[in-house]
Amino acid sequence: MTSVDHAHALLPDSAEFAALLAEIGAGASDRDRNDENPFDQVIALKRAGFGALRLPERFGGPGLTVPQLFSTIIDVARADPIVAHIFRTHFWFVEERLRTADEPTSQAWLAKVAEGKTFGNAFSEKGANAVGSLVFNTRLLPADGGYRLDGEKFYSTGTLFSDYLTVAATTDHDSVATVVVPADRTGVRLIDDWDGFGQRRTGTGTTVFSDVAVAPDELLSDSPYDAEPEPTVQYASLQLFIHAVVAGILESVVDDGVALLRSRERSFSHAVAERPTEDPLLQRQLGEIASTAFIARAAVLDAAAAIGAATDSQTATGVPDADLATEAQLKVAKVKVHLDAVAPEAATRLLELGGASASSRTRNLDRHWRNIRTITLHNPVGLKARAIGQNLLHGTALPANAYF
Repeated sequence: MTSVDHAHALLPDSAEFAALLAEIGAGASDRDRNDENPFDQVIALKRAGFGALRLPERFGGPGLTVPQLFSTIIDVARADPIVAHIFRTHFWFVEERLRTADEPTSQAWLAKVAEGKTFGNAFSEKGANAVGSLVFNTRLLPADGGYRLDGEKFYSTGTLFSDYLTVAATTDHDSVATVVVPADRTGVRLIDDWDGFGQRRTGTGTTVFSDVAVAPDELLSDSPYDAEPEPTVQYASLQLFIHAVVAGILESVVDDGVALLRSRERSFSHAVAERPTEDPLLQRQLGEIASTAFIARAAVLDAAAAIGAATDSQTATGVPDADLATEAQLKVAKVKVHLDAVAPEAATRLLELGGASASSRTRNLDRHWRNIRTITLHNPVGLKARAIGQNLLHGTALPANAYF
């Protein structure tokens, strides 16, 4: 297991962290083309203290603000969106523990985060239940003074690379419980079977739990299905993470666009300039792609600031101001609706900067479109846009689920 060397923990604005991201980025295209898991790169970020960036000093971290964290996530995604995506559930877990940081249980888990431990996701299941339903086939039942966990999960993003797994299950009294178990505990099986055409090596596969022992202090929550939801921005943060990855990919698209044009020595006989770098049409297209990337980062950071404001308004019980929470949720939803429209197009227009040679498997430029399109499919943009419109017209509350 990996632990943070606090003497060598890297701040995001340091030259050392920039060098680490450059090293991660240098191999990103080859890893994607060769379908390789980025174990070494994830370990390097763990050791650099990436997973502990939000911890305040009293818990052993640098105490980054929410916007500072999301700016760093964009930077990591620019280097490698696969590596960035792996940490998505981890940062949600950290925010949830910070929300209840006065509780001894949360403090114990935050100490693990400070040590460099990371937390993966085992929530979703295949089957007939609606996506996002709180009814699970995975069961948590009393046994031996604790519990036993049995079931099968899918879309377990980051689990393959994590030290601990957060698992949602149905209890013997038909409530929903969340537990945390070590990834290497007896009875836990991680299956690397995610077969998406993009974001391929995020460990988003099957996780099987067979008679897994769960201690009482590993139970995080146990709530009735029909419990009245509290105002929260933790799920908005979980969604904004996806958009931050897209923003990072767009910045990588710009990087590759510059390199692609500079690598070209000839153009078409009917082009308006002899060299592609001097062609005003290609210059304009590159500028438009760069503008899309710029607005993507700005929009993500604006929504992150709204999440930060709501987070700062939280009461001692971890409940934020309802109006600030709603504002943050709406901003995050609007970021998705916009990026879903412009990001895939930008990745497509990158290929037009190089013509047929841009389709070379060696260049692997299609990975940007594949990664963007895959990660934008996490929730339907049409339903997000409709929820925004309903709120504007009728003041309709946003759905109380993990997609907002």
